[in-house]
Amino acid sequence: MIPIAITDDHTIVIEGIKTMLKSNKEIEVLQSFENLKDTFENLHSAVKVLLLDINLPDGNGINACKELVEKYPDLKIIALTNFEDTVFIKQIIKNGAMGYLLKNTDKKEITEAIKSVIEGKRYLPKKISDILLNDSIGIQNSNYFIPKLTVREKEILNLIIQEFTTDEIAAKIFVSTKTVESHRSNLIQKLGVKNSAGLVRVAFEKGLV
Repeated sequence: MIPIAITDDHTIVIEGIKTMLKSNKEIEVLQSFENLKDTFENLHSAVKVLLLDINLPDGNGINACKELVEKYPDLKIIALTNFEDTVFIKQIIKNGAMGYLLKNTDKKEITEAIKSVIEGKRYLPKKISDILLNDSIGIQNSNYFIPKLTVREKEILNLIIQEFTTDEIAAKIFVSTKTVESHRSNLIQKLGVKNSAGLVRVAFEKGLV
């Protein structure tokens, strides 16, 4: 039996997968998590495959994938998402994911994907393969990844865009500079950028402000 784990912030998704696989004698859902923090801290060494959502409340699953495969070298990660954008498909595969599934997958496909990655084979559904093929010949997909931001993160992002400094933001919203920097760091991770200039650019690109 293949022990797997699921990281997704929607309980309905986790329970849906558990229900689909309940009668499967080859796969066991050993653990489930609703955020990256719990995944990193509590993932059992026995888990062979992790179904990882891309968009999580406390971070970006694409970046986390790289850290997870470094921490657990034998772990096979399959992205589980609603997003079909080629940038994210390519990036999470580059970061070590062995598969990419859309959340509307069925029991047969999810079983096939898990068994494939266990055998060391990459698994991409036909739709994802077609999207990558279209991208290679210049046909772009329009389903863009929109990260989830907390109310406080949105507030700080707006102040960053208005060119307030860390000290000014801290004074304006009555928190410490350390707290502001922590939120800025989380924003950088979630939006997949390197600095504040990147935050501003991506915020406008994705309509976050």
